[in-house]
This record gives sequence, C-alpha cells and structure tokens, in this order.
Amino acid sequence: MRVLVIAVVLVSTAIEAAALDCSSVWNDDKHQLSNTSGAIRLTVLHDQHACSPVRNPSDIPFSWHLSTTLEREHQLAARLFLRRRRHAAPTNISAPVTRASSFYGFVTQVALGTPPMMQTVLIDSAAAFAWVQCASCTEKAPNGCFDHDGPLFDPAASATYRRLPCSSASCVSASGNGDIPGLCAVQESTCMYYIQYMDNSASTGRVGTDRLTFGGQDLPGFVFGCSQRFAGVFGRYSGIFGFATGKLSFFSQVVERTRHYKAFSYYLPSPTSVGYIQVGAYDEDGLDFTPMFTNGSDYYLALTGITVDGCPLDHTGRGVSPWGTTAVVACYLDLGAALSILPSQAYERLSNEVAKRIRGYDHIKSSPGCFDPAYLAAERVIPRVQLQFIHGVRLVLDEEKLMFKVGGGRLCLGFVPGTIYMLGRMQMQMIYAAQDIEKSRMGFSTS
Repeated sequence: MRVLVIAVVLVSTAIEAAALDCSSVWNDDKHQLSNTSGAIRLTVLHDQHACSPVRNPSDIPFSWHLSTTLEREHQLAARLFLRRRRHAAPTNISAPVTRASSFYGFVTQVALGTPPMMQTVLIDSAAAFAWVQCASCTEKAPNGCFDHDGPLFDPAASATYRRLPCSSASCVSASGNGDIPGLCAVQESTCMYYIQYMDNSASTGRVGTDRLTFGGQDLPGFVFGCSQRFAGVFGRYSGIFGFATGKLSFFSQVVERTRHYKAFSYYLPSPTSVGYIQVGAYDEDGLDFTPMFTNGSDYYLALTGITVDGCPLDHTGRGVSPWGTTAVVACYLDLGAALSILPSQAYERLSNEVAKRIRGYDHIKSSPGCFDPAYLAAERVIPRVQLQFIHGVRLVLDEEKLMFKVGGGRLCLGFVPGTIYMLGRMQMQMIYAAQDIEKSRMGFSTS
C-alpha cells in the first residue's frame, strides 16, 4: 500500500508540473529580472511547489521539525559560547531556486564548472561556507554519499576546476570561521574542510575553486567545498550555499567579486507561488527598517515586544541585554531553521494566550502549542500575533505564519520552546524583506 501511495504522489506531481510548464516558471522574466540596477536575482520555489525537482511528501513528523530546529539552536549557542571565550564582540542578472529536505525549505539552482554543471543547493542564511557533493564521493550513506536529484559535480570534467593549496589564505577560513585554520591533506598539499550541522550530520572533502554561473553571470575562482563524505541525513539537493557574513559564504564572495551593494533581499513564496532572493541593491519602497546586528557570521534584531490580538506578553529575558535592559532582547535570524524559537517561559505564555483567544479549536494539554478542531464549533478564528522590534517595526504573523497543520486538522504553533529567540523561515514566508549589511538594518513589508 505504501508503494502505491508513493506512486500516486509521483504521478500527481508530474501532472501538476506538466500543467504548469516548469521551464517557463524557472525562466519567467517577471521573477528573474530585478527592478533595481546593480543586483543579481535568483528565482525561488518552496520545496513543495509542483516544479520543485526534489519535491518530497509533506507528511514529515512534527517531532522531526522540533528536533532539527532545536539542534540549530544548540549549534548557534555553541558558536556564541566560543565567541565569548575568544572575547569577540557582537559585531540586473537572473538565475533559477528549488527544494530543501526540511520543512518550509527553499533552494536555488546554480552551475559550476566548464562546461557548466547545474546544481540544486539549499539556501541558508546562517551558512558561512558553500559546498556540493562531488562525483569523487563513492561510498553510500549514512557515512558516505547521499542520493540527490541531478548530476554530481565532477571536478575532473571541468576545465576550470583547481584544488585550493594549503598555503592559500582562503584555506584558513574554509571552515567559515576565520579563527579556525583549514585542514590540510599533506601528501596532496590540498586544503580540506569539515563542517558539522544541526543534527550532528557532517560534510567533509576538498576545497577548490571553479567558475560559478548563474543567470548568465560568471564568477571565476569561486571557492567551495567538494564533498567526498557525508555522515547523517540529508535531502535530495546537491549541497548548501549560504548568506552569512563569513568571507567564504556564497553571499560574501558574490558581493566581493562583483562589487555589488552589501545586502540581500527576498520574497520566500508559498507552495503555489514563485519568489526570489536578490544580492545587491534593492527597492526600499514599502519597507519599515529596524537596526540589524551581527555576531560573528550570525544576524540578529532587537526584539521589544510580542502581542496577541494587541495584548502584550512578558517576553523579558535573563541576564544583561546588549541594550542595557531585559525589555529588549536579541532575536537571531536563521532561514535554515524550519520554525522559530522562544525561551520556554515566553513560549508557554504565547501558547496560553493563543489558547484563550483561538475559536473553534481545543488546546491539547499533552502537546503544548497544538490545537485540535472542535467539531461542533460554529466558527474558527485564529488570533493575530505581532513581533515588535526597535523603531516600531512590526512583523505580523497571520494564520499561515503562526500555525501549521500536522494532520487530522490539528494546528500547531510555528515556534518551539528553547533558550533563545530565533526567527525561522516559516515566519518569513510571503513577505518582502531586506537584510542590509552595509547600513546595519533590516526592512519588512507585508504588502
């Protein structure tokens, strides 16, 4: 029966994709051409879009979303701890984007090498180093190669691929952290990388350079990892390209080499619409700006309040805030996290306040933050939640950004309890946003 269900899903997906003419979706000038000069735009699809080449069934267990989001929190907390130990202070070209293995994923398609080999890569704002799985990866998962759609990048088939020598300055920061020396394969004198991710999965391989092509734009000498071994669970995409501030992130290399304005803007779409990510100059019309800060390669905002139908919650944090008051707390940004995180007490307050105001659903005591439909209810009403930031900027969370369906009509909050504030991609979908590193600010728009 399970084989039949999977077959039906695949046939249905193929019919939907054919009806949409996916070639036109990827190459539609309306989405690919920037309306601002000095910018590079990449078309974005939600992972469940019919034209996503790596579309997976959407019935991923809720527990998986919780665990992977919390692992990203642990990873962030570890980075912050290490920085404190080091006494670090918080500190018009187009291309086609496709699927991630996790919930609410967004990815892009770029080409590497000469001739170009198309790669489908995950977009992650917290990733400071780019890598793809290579043809030299021969062992099977869980401790070797993972299955993915599309051709493997083959360094031997590219006329422009070069291994990065250990003596290169880029080898020092190949880990995504300039304070950590790169590994070296002594016999080859070749720079190596090792990166561990949210669920303790890890990628390792050689660091090299090659021609990166996207939307007709060529970027020679792009530094990236050629994965030869992967331990853990991964999706069907080729690798990861990030937008963190680290010197070797996809974003930083593009900005440095093209001399574009140091910012990126985006519209993360629903499963039935098309969005984009744009590097460089952006349209400021309709955006409300709040200060944005960096801590190493991570971005964060100053959260001043949370309201439910206009009723304020106590969100104050513990310890000393960077702004001198616990009423203003750091809220990290991570488009690689499926859900958002609130400290446990703030999460409990939000869950209880939503339970008081929601109509047509019963609060599940054994699953805080989840609600089952009340079948005799005459109406169903979801309260409106707002996140408030410095300068009066508000991010409004309607039903699609606040709750998601788990099965059987059950709704759950798109937040998980943790120890920090972190804004994930579910809450950022279907709005226009800009992260302006040059001016240390972030803009939101719901129009």
